[in-house]
Amino acid sequence: MDDMKELEIIIDKEGKISVQVRGVKGSACTDLTKALEDALGEVQERTFTQEYYEKPPDLTEEQKLWE
Repeated sequence: MDDMKELEIIIDKEGKISVQVRGVKGSACTDLTKALEDALGEVQERTFTQEYYEKPPDLTEEQKLWE
C-alpha cells in the first residue's frame, strides 16, 4: 500500500526524542507531528527528508470527504 503514513518515535538513554515521518510528501509531515511536538515541548532540531521536498499528490474527491 503506497499511501501508508508512518511515524517512528525513538527515545534514547538521555531522554532525547526523535520522530521520523515516512509516507508523507510536502509540509504535511509537520501537520502530522504538531500535536506530538506541542505535547513534548520545544523542538530542538528539525531535519527534512527528501519526501518533504516532493509535491504531495492531489486529493481525490473521496479523500477530501474523509480528511
